[in-house]
Amino acid sequence: MATLTKPEMPILRETPDQIYQRMANRMAQLANERGDTPPATEEGELFYDLLYPLAEEISEQQQLLEYAFLQGFLPWADGEYLDAHGMFFGLERLEEESDDQYRERLVERARSEQGDGRRIDYERWARNIEGVGGAIAIEKARHDLSIDVYITDLNGQPASVELAQQVQTKLEERRRALHDLQVLPANIYEVEISVQLVVSKDAVLDTVKTEITRQIETYLKGRRSIVYQQIGSLFFVDGVIDFTHYTLNGATSNLVVEGDAVSILKLAVTT
Repeated sequence: MATLTKPEMPILRETPDQIYQRMANRMAQLANERGDTPPATEEGELFYDLLYPLAEEISEQQQLLEYAFLQGFLPWADGEYLDAHGMFFGLERLEEESDDQYRERLVERARSEQGDGRRIDYERWARNIEGVGGAIAIEKARHDLSIDVYITDLNGQPASVELAQQVQTKLEERRRALHDLQVLPANIYEVEISVQLVVSKDAVLDTVKTEITRQIETYLKGRRSIVYQQIGSLFFVDGVIDFTHYTLNGATSNLVVEGDAVSILKLAVTT
C-alpha cells in the first residue's frame, strides 16, 4: 500500500516559545496603545513565570488536537480509532494483527467497495446512465453468482429492451466480480397516496405538494417495505399544520414491493 504523507498543519505545531512570544508581543502592543511602559517579559520575570507554563499547555493541546483530527482519516488512524474505522467497514481486526497490517486491509476494502459489483453499486451506476429513471438490483436472482438490475425510463415506465441493452453494455464495463449480470425492464409498483392537508393561510399548495412528493419519492427509492406511519410523517413540510383522510393504496396498512419492481408515486392532495 502506498504511504500517504501526513498533512502539514503549522498552526497546530507551535512551540511554547512561539506561543509565549505572541503573548509578550500582545502585552507590549497593548501597553504602547495605552501610553504605558511595556512590562518585562524575559525569562525570570513575573509575566514569564505566569504565562510560560500556559504556553506549554497550549502547545501540548495543539499536538493532541492534531492527533485527534488525523484519527478521523483511515490512512493515519491507529489503535482504537483504527478499530472504529474497521467497525464502519464491517471488518474486524484479526488476532495479533498490527495497526499497519489492519490499516492496509481496511484501505483495500475501501478501494474495492466502489467496483466489486455489489447491489448498491449497480443501482447507483444504472441511475447515472442517460435515459434511466429508476433502478433496483437484486443479488442471486437466478443462481449463486448473479445480479439482476431492473430499470425504468425517465417517465417512470418500464425501460425498453433497447435501453436495457445499452445499460447492460455500460455496466459490463464497470463490472469486476465474476458473477452473471442481466439488465431488465422493471415492473412498476404503483404507490397511490391520498391525503387531505390542513395548511396555514400563507401556504402555497403547489409548493407544499412538490416538497411532499420529493420527500416520499426519496423514501420509496429502493425500499421493499413501505410503512404506513412513516409515510404519514413525511406530510409535515413547511405550511402543513395537520392531515386527515390519509390512505396508502386505498387502505391504512403497510405495503410490500416485489423484488423486481420499482415504486412509482401517485399523490392526490386536497385541502
